[in-house]
Amino acid sequence: MNANASIKLLVAFLAIAIIVTLFWMLDWDQKYKDIETHEATIAEKETELQEQRKLVAQLPALTARKVELEQELARVIQTNLVPEKAELFVANYIKEVEKLTTEEGYRLGDNSFEIISITPGALTSETAKSGSSSSEGEGEEGEDGQPAVLKKFPTRTFQMTMRGRYATLIEFLYQLGDLRLERLVTINKIALTPDTSDKKSGGKSPVLTIQIPITAYMREGG
Repeated sequence: MNANASIKLLVAFLAIAIIVTLFWMLDWDQKYKDIETHEATIAEKETELQEQRKLVAQLPALTARKVELEQELARVIQTNLVPEKAELFVANYIKEVEKLTTEEGYRLGDNSFEIISITPGALTSETAKSGSSSSEGEGEEGEDGQPAVLKKFPTRTFQMTMRGRYATLIEFLYQLGDLRLERLVTINKIALTPDTSDKKSGGKSPVLTIQIPITAYMREGG
């Protein structure tokens, strides 16, 4: 009896040991790894939460800065931009941009910098703009992110094809931002391709063909 009982106990102990080992290998080990993965994810999310809280804390200051910039933009419009008639919008823009292009090419010694073509788009209407943003409050931005102070100004998008060197183009863009056209403009994209007619660069950067749609605001109200 004692021998049989001992054997039974030994068999039971081995069976329990095998069951525990199989449980660890097939179930608990995977669950333990899942726990470690989730704990790492929680730690990562906690870090992201702290970063988001910092951004939220900075929001009042950023909002105040946005208001200041919009007020400054309104002052620039009122003091620096002379009103123009709608029928002169296209002619004025072409005259201004051609003059600036010539001046920048001469100043930077880039004889290749020129306008190949300008195609004016349709004139936007104040009615269309006010209709699309009639539900917006004073001083708020629309869905396109446009400041409220600019919403009353009609615009045209001029599809421009230019050629010139990259450095000259960058300087040209700086001049646009500095209101050298005496009007506000925005640029959404620029496409650059090598100009195949430029065979010799003379140690300078190659000449590029430039596709650049420029949205120009009509000077209105002064």
